[in-house]
Amino acid sequence: MNKQQWIDRARELGIEGLEITQVKSRSREMNWFEGQLDSFVTSRVLSTSLRALIGGKIVSTSLEKVEDEKMDEVLNQLITAAKEVSESEKDIFVGPMETEEVKSTKHWIEPDSAQILEVLSSVEKKLKAADERVRMVNQVAFESSSTSSELTNSLGVNVQDQSGMQAIAALITMVDGEDLRDGYLVKLIENLDDFDQDAFVEELIEKVSSHLHARSMGSVLCPVIFNNETMSTLFSCFSGMFSGSLIAKGISPLTDKLHEKIFSDKITIIDDPRNQDALFLQNYDDEGHPTYTKTVVDHGVFETILHNTKSALKMNTESTGNGFKSGAGATDVSPMNLYIQPGDESMDQLIEQMGNGVIITDLGGMHAGVDFVSTNFSLQAQGYLVENGKKVRPLTLITVAGNFIELMNNVVAVGNNLKWETRNVCAPAILFKEVSIGGNE
Repeated sequence: MNKQQWIDRARELGIEGLEITQVKSRSREMNWFEGQLDSFVTSRVLSTSLRALIGGKIVSTSLEKVEDEKMDEVLNQLITAAKEVSESEKDIFVGPMETEEVKSTKHWIEPDSAQILEVLSSVEKKLKAADERVRMVNQVAFESSSTSSELTNSLGVNVQDQSGMQAIAALITMVDGEDLRDGYLVKLIENLDDFDQDAFVEELIEKVSSHLHARSMGSVLCPVIFNNETMSTLFSCFSGMFSGSLIAKGISPLTDKLHEKIFSDKITIIDDPRNQDALFLQNYDDEGHPTYTKTVVDHGVFETILHNTKSALKMNTESTGNGFKSGAGATDVSPMNLYIQPGDESMDQLIEQMGNGVIITDLGGMHAGVDFVSTNFSLQAQGYLVENGKKVRPLTLITVAGNFIELMNNVVAVGNNLKWETRNVCAPAILFKEVSIGGNE
C-alpha cells in the first residue's frame, strides 16, 4: 500500500484528513487430547482500516485487501458515508507529539512444534496421574500470538506498537462420588523451558478439587471477600464509568462527580497503558496519541476522566490517550491497564480479619446481572464459607448482589495480590464490610 499516495489523493478529493492503520497479526494454537494432537491452527493476517475526517466528522472503513488501483472507489465511499452521518459533534485527528517510548520487559521465546507437543503430552499424563478423581482431561492447549500495528495520518503521525503472548491452558473434570466439577487454568509462559509443569498441575487440581461437594447456604448479609479474579471481573463491568464519552452523554454514574469523593479512601485507581507488569503495553492509543500513567481515583476521590479526542473536544479538554478501537472501525474511550492499587494484606490475612463470612471465587451472569447506570448487580457465584478465619466448605448455587458504588464505599481492607495475567482491567482481593448473599439452604 502506497500510504502517501492515498493521503495525497484524499486531500485532492477534499477530504480534510486521512488515517491509515495496518495491523499484522500471527497466531498459533495446538490442542492435545487423549494422547494425540487434536488440532493445530495457524494464521497470519494483515488488516487495514481507514478513518477519514470529512466536514468535521470521522467515518471509517476496513479493507480485507488493499489495492491501490481502487483508491478512488474507497475514498469516495468514505465521502458518501460522511454525508449520511447526522451526528453534529465535531472530531479531529491527532498531530505528531513528542514522547519517550518504553519497551516491554517481556521476552517471548517461541518454541518449536516438537517441544510444544512434548509439553502438552507430559501435562496431560501428569494431570491424569495426579489424582484418581480426575475423570477426564478435556483439553491441554498451547496458544501464542504476536501483533504489530502502524498508524499513519495526514498530519504527519507515524507510530508503531507491538504486543505478544504465549500461554498453556488445561481443562479437567473431577468426580468424587456423585459430585462432578469442571475447572480450567491458563498460565502465560515467556519461555517454555521455564514452565513448571508440576506446579501447574498442582494448582489446577487444587482449584477444582476444592469445590467438590459444594452446596448452597442460607441467605445472609455478611462480610465478603472478592478474590483477585472475581474482583477484577466485577471492576471491569463498571470500568466504563470513567469514560469521558459516557460522562459527556450523561449515562455514566459518575457524571458531574469529578473531584468528588466516590469510593472509600482505601481505593486508588490507576490507568497505566505502559505498565510493565500487564500483558499489553501501549505507547500510543488507536488515534496515535501518546499514552501515559494517570491517577483516576485518588484515595476515593475521582480525579481524572478518561478521554479520546472526540470526548475531550466535547468537554473542552485534552485527550488522555484512551482512544481505542473495539474492532476495526471507530475509536471510543477505553481504559488500558486500569487497576485498583494493591494494599498490604495477604489473602490469608484478609480471611483472618473477616472472621466469619464468604469468599467469592467465581462469578457468572454478567451479561444480564449488571446494570451499568445504577451500578446494581446480582450475579451467580461460587466460593467458600468462612468461620473463625478459616475456610470450612465450598459454596455453589448462591448469588451475590449489591450496588458497586456503595460496595466500594464499604471497604475494610485491600489485598496485595494483584495478578494481571491476560487482563487489562485488574484488581486485588478486597474485603467488604457487608454484602448480600442469596442461597437456598
